[in-house]
Amino acid sequence: MKGLAQDALKTSTVILGAGEPHKGKTPSPLTRTQFGTTVLEWTLNSINTGLDQLTFVAGYSASTIRAQNAALSVVENPDWAETGSGASLLVAPLHASQPTLVSYGDILFRAWLVEQLRATHAPIAIAWDSAWRTRYSGRSEEDLVRCEKVAVANGHAVRLGSDIPVDWADGEFIGLVYFAPEAVDRLRRLQEHMPESLRTVHLSGLIEYLRAEGLTVEAVDARGDWAEVNEPRDIAHFVLGTKAETLSRLRGMVRSATILDQVAFTVADWQQNPAECLQRVRHQLGGQSLVVRSSARSEDAFTASNAGAYHSVLGVDPDADLQASIEQVLGSYAGIQDDDQVLVQPMLDDVAISGVAFTRTLERGAPWYVINYERDGNTEGITSGSSTNHATLLHRRGAEVSELPDPRLQGVLTALQEIEGLLGFDTLDVEFAIDCSDRVHILQVRPIAVDRTEAGVGDEACNQALAEAHHAWRRLAPTPPQLPGEAPPLYGVMPDWNPAEIIGTAPGQLAESLYRELVMDEVWAQQRAEYGYRDVRPAPLLVSFAGRPFVDVRASFASFIPASVSEPVAGKLLRFYVDWLRARPQLHDKVEFEVVPTCLAPGFKGWKERLRREAGLQKEEIAELRAGLHGITAQAFTRSEQDLAGIERLAERFERIQHAELDPLERARLLLDDCRRLGTLPFAHLARSGFVAVTLLRGAEATGAISPAARESFLSTLRTVSHQLTADARATADGTLAWEAFVERYGHLRPGTYDIHSPRYDADPERFLRPLVEHAKEAELEEADATAWERERAAFLAALAELELPAEAEVVETFLRQAIEGREYAKFVFSRNLSAALEALAAFGDQHGLSRSELADLPLPGLLATRDARCPGADTAQALRTQAATNREARKIAEACELPPLMGDAKQLDAFLLGADRPNFVGSSAVTAEAIDLARHSADEPPPIAGRIALIPQADPGYDWLFGQGIAGLITLFGGANSHMAIRAAEFGLPAAIGVGEQRYREIAQARVLELDPPRQILRVIR
Repeated sequence: MKGLAQDALKTSTVILGAGEPHKGKTPSPLTRTQFGTTVLEWTLNSINTGLDQLTFVAGYSASTIRAQNAALSVVENPDWAETGSGASLLVAPLHASQPTLVSYGDILFRAWLVEQLRATHAPIAIAWDSAWRTRYSGRSEEDLVRCEKVAVANGHAVRLGSDIPVDWADGEFIGLVYFAPEAVDRLRRLQEHMPESLRTVHLSGLIEYLRAEGLTVEAVDARGDWAEVNEPRDIAHFVLGTKAETLSRLRGMVRSATILDQVAFTVADWQQNPAECLQRVRHQLGGQSLVVRSSARSEDAFTASNAGAYHSVLGVDPDADLQASIEQVLGSYAGIQDDDQVLVQPMLDDVAISGVAFTRTLERGAPWYVINYERDGNTEGITSGSSTNHATLLHRRGAEVSELPDPRLQGVLTALQEIEGLLGFDTLDVEFAIDCSDRVHILQVRPIAVDRTEAGVGDEACNQALAEAHHAWRRLAPTPPQLPGEAPPLYGVMPDWNPAEIIGTAPGQLAESLYRELVMDEVWAQQRAEYGYRDVRPAPLLVSFAGRPFVDVRASFASFIPASVSEPVAGKLLRFYVDWLRARPQLHDKVEFEVVPTCLAPGFKGWKERLRREAGLQKEEIAELRAGLHGITAQAFTRSEQDLAGIERLAERFERIQHAELDPLERARLLLDDCRRLGTLPFAHLARSGFVAVTLLRGAEATGAISPAARESFLSTLRTVSHQLTADARATADGTLAWEAFVERYGHLRPGTYDIHSPRYDADPERFLRPLVEHAKEAELEEADATAWERERAAFLAALAELELPAEAEVVETFLRQAIEGREYAKFVFSRNLSAALEALAAFGDQHGLSRSELADLPLPGLLATRDARCPGADTAQALRTQAATNREARKIAEACELPPLMGDAKQLDAFLLGADRPNFVGSSAVTAEAIDLARHSADEPPPIAGRIALIPQADPGYDWLFGQGIAGLITLFGGANSHMAIRAAEFGLPAAIGVGEQRYREIAQARVLELDPPRQILRVIR
């Protein structure tokens, strides 16, 4: 805020701050915004006058004001509790023949308003607001009745006071008035003989008294350009305007960062006199390279940002290109207005780091600083989405962090906190750059224009959840005794049974408890032990931090060590595996291919070299590991048939349970018990065999034994559930399979396998299944091409023989097919039990008035425990409903909390970096197409997806229906190289990027058009 003109220093200023605060006990002028700036400091900055010309009238807590502002001239209104602000003014020293500016102590205004007041020729000039009804949202009729109002005619106030009827008033008196010497003399006389009627009036009442006595009152309209500082948003509304206005207002105030000089002009200025605008730019900014930027009113507002909608032109030659660049920027505006602006600044050339920072999370407004930055110096790489070398720092506000994960960003964080303090507002979007001298430059400041009224999670709730997470970390940090040796704690959302992919990062209690019961508590470890790996029981694989599920990586990695390996060697291996991933977090979704050898495959020499060089293992120790992996791999070739037999027993028992007369909870219990014993356990064995099979193929390709074409050729011959679904859709289309049979066969599937709220296919077959049939009518039948595989099969078998593994063609191909196809089939079958159990739980809910949403927030043990109640009734249902509401609030907090996908240090609970993860690319063709983020669309109104690149959060096979929709490509947030969706995409030859990571997913989810090129491993935003 620029201050008064130089001659304004002769003006006396009086700030009226005697009243009791509207909220709390701190005097209004001393009220601190959330980040420490007081209202008085803001007011002094706004007036920008010398302290020797300023008097503060205090009343409430006057001694506190004096003590905290020793240099300020403070006078006290001893009767402040019984008198109004008009009487407080008459307590102040008024100097004869000296004009006086009077302001309430809790308002902010601009220099132009003061200048216009002083430029009037009337004895009194007041500031009023014609935008009084709409200046801020949520203003009630009662607010309008209480405020000090004004009636205006021909630029003069004809009546003032809070007693004016609302429908008579033209606006609001804002509490700012300029008294010319004539009016000051009248006030001095009132100081000597004040009528009793003036003791209780507001400042507007005192002015009305003088007006009635014959003094003319001129009215200057503030047009909403002022602020009351009763609410934190008021200061932000006052400072934040267009891009140009905001930077101009902050430039003289920000100390921790640089805001470059600027020239701004309106559309009207340009249209009326472009030559004068060009001359201003060249005169003020000289001959240096420039950037011409948009600064429209429709950008950077509190309700909508239009971020990136309009053009900026970089590296502009002020002599040759300036006019054309301005026209280009103006030409990008939609619905151009006369008061839209263009902003011109010097071009910042020596940029080392640039990016965008949010002072709260964009999705939920949670208390984290989110700094997304480009490491190549491209000032538009982040905002345009074209960056390929970037990272994101997330830092929980208020957390004590000794050093940021990237110390270079400390200056940015300091600048963000200063700007928040200046504005008293902490929901900001700030563009920045750091030059080669480590100076931080602020390029833009705007409010985050996202409505989060539904979020409903306070900062304290998030901070409490993280405090509990710190406690959980300390409790879990020591290496459990059932694991070999000592290894530092490490937790991830994607290694091993990747909960993020299956149940999401903040699941409901039912989904999480089901996943624990069916897999994560014991089945996972039982399977490993039965397969020949180390028995790590009892060791639950799933742990929780701030309500978010993580895999215990130490337990996972220990369970991949062959049981035959000795304790000392196992301890060395575990420590090395954990340290290797900690140092390379980008591998968190590729651990079985790039971190831990889980079987013996072509290319084991690479693991051998790593273990020798990096882990320091002796030759004999490596041989011990190799022997153990050889035994595990060799026996994998023979066990798939018995595992598939277990799945068939599950299918048989399913029919018996479904046809039995059972109570819903008893039905659910039996279905889930069978699912665990006969479903997820053999599925886990088949899944492990599937990993072995894929690892053998990948290892042969990596060592050059077979070509990528041969591997893809073999995969194209697989006939998984997805392929059968497509074949059955074609059969339904040509009439050889009845529609009802098709729905019955696939109706149990649902996009969220463990989510009771996720609809089954048969709940809406027209949405999920009918498009598959319709597409099958038009799509050409894709024939498997085994030519390349048949040509190179012998080389693959030879590679296995070299490792002393089974190498007979029939044995090997039978294993590969049974393992990979069996894994998918087993998931299909056991999910039928799980899906039916969820429906049984829903039936229980219907009996007791519990919705699916409520059931989703109740843990399985609690639901099953109600079976023991002699007669579950209203009390039981109410208790469950209350528990569901509590758990739902906890889930909201978990959703708001930010945690990294891989945590190896307790410090990461407070600050961490997200890198641009390397996706798992699938497919041999490329596609450029429109993108569609399915997470943004309601299940009730599915979007058109044919010919588009589909984005989904999880690589869950419940999304099989997508493959029948004619999508052009697939991108998933989570998912590993060997996930279900990766195999399905490979089988269908669909371009895919599986598991792109949180940071990359956030960026591409905002894009309209994407390029997905798996052969060249390219995923980028086109627009």
